[in-house]
Amino acid sequence: MQTVILVHGAGGGGWEYDLWKPVFERGGYRFVAKDLEPVAGGLAKTTFSDYVSQVKSWVGRGEPPILIGASMGGIIALKVAEDVKPTAVVLVNSVPPAGVPTARTPKDRYPEVVKWANGPLSETRDAMPDSDEVTIQKAWKRWRDESGGVMNTLNERVSVRKPTCPVLVVVGAKDTDISPETSRNVAEWASADIHQYANMSHVGPLLSRRATEVAGSIVTWLKAH
Repeated sequence: MQTVILVHGAGGGGWEYDLWKPVFERGGYRFVAKDLEPVAGGLAKTTFSDYVSQVKSWVGRGEPPILIGASMGGIIALKVAEDVKPTAVVLVNSVPPAGVPTARTPKDRYPEVVKWANGPLSETRDAMPDSDEVTIQKAWKRWRDESGGVMNTLNERVSVRKPTCPVLVVVGAKDTDISPETSRNVAEWASADIHQYANMSHVGPLLSRRATEVAGSIVTWLKAH
């Protein structure tokens, strides 16, 4: 049974992949979607390299895994892939690596800790226009604060090597965080296949009403590669 390691985005957790889990397990995969944790000194002391090291620690011995990452998790997966040598990489509305053209200029620098926990429900609703009410409520209660240092590193861009394995890029056509154009540029850089979904938000591939459809299409793609 091959292992699929799934890396969540900033301010989220492994729970973001809950809708995908039964789809992958029916496909015969071992599903690993853990939370990225702050270091002992807290989020203010947590770095991008700390997250990369954590994901590497999730990789067991034996057959190389499949790596899947969403948003921040995408660039983490690409960095992990340099050492782990996965059999495939799937990038979901991924933060782009250094050298890939982007459609937007990074924002001002983040504070040491980005306060995302306990935010207004309205902000979660706005971010999840393609999700049902149960999923919106679940996400709103589970968003967490994030390391500003990690977020600043993402804005400064992370250099990674192009994967040598097959790559799939999943694109939400209505993503307002990572533009579809940027995701297509990532796909071109990685010589990747593209699955694009109309009217889908940044978190839509994982949390929308069509999340299981997205997961099923990824499983089909993996079986073909």
